[in-house]
Amino acid sequence: MNKQNSPVEGKVIYVLILVTLVQTIYPISISNTLVALIGYQVLYMSLMVAGILVVRERPYYTWALVFTGLVWLAAGIIYALNPLAQWANIISYIIIAIFQGLVVRVLLHYIFTTRRVSRDVLYAACAVYLLLGAIFVPIYGLIETFTWFPKQTNHAFVDGLNSYEGAPIPWQTFIYYSYATLTTLGYGDILPTTFWARSVASIEAIVGVLYITIIMARLVELYAAHEGETERVSA
Repeated sequence: MNKQNSPVEGKVIYVLILVTLVQTIYPISISNTLVALIGYQVLYMSLMVAGILVVRERPYYTWALVFTGLVWLAAGIIYALNPLAQWANIISYIIIAIFQGLVVRVLLHYIFTTRRVSRDVLYAACAVYLLLGAIFVPIYGLIETFTWFPKQTNHAFVDGLNSYEGAPIPWQTFIYYSYATLTTLGYGDILPTTFWARSVASIEAIVGVLYITIIMARLVELYAAHEGETERVSA
């Protein structure tokens, strides 16, 4: 991909800012008030718009993100109006995972095809790391939801600080748990209890460590190559 023609250039900073906001101000949605939930949905929709701008060079990805964004918005509004509509919550989980996966793929392609380190490359590297943690949130949510239903007695995770009786563990808890796992922080207050939950948690921890290792190697390679090219031109 030609860096000068890449839609990632100059746009990825918005993805980074919005994904940071989405993953840090989620406590406003815990009250489950209509205004808070819809406000958070609007913020997430802004992230989707930024994602569409980043992938607009690829028509297939653009239309895929537009479609997933509309479906997610409809499902999110339904769930905000009726928190008992778990089918809408499941659709939201699936759509969010697809959206984040597509954006991650485009950003990784940009990072590994560009020829020198720039602010946009660094922004993209940071955005991918945050999006990796975000991808696992809906995955944990799906595992918890399918473990809870239809018996409505079992949980896929145990929260040592909070008790969730009569409902599955909320997605807000999984944002915290996902980043604690991605960074291998491991406070231990939330634990996976099923084999699928433990398997996915292990995969996320491995992904978090490998990503840091690989992306650092790539950035060093780009810097060294750029310095070598500069020296050859100056000679």
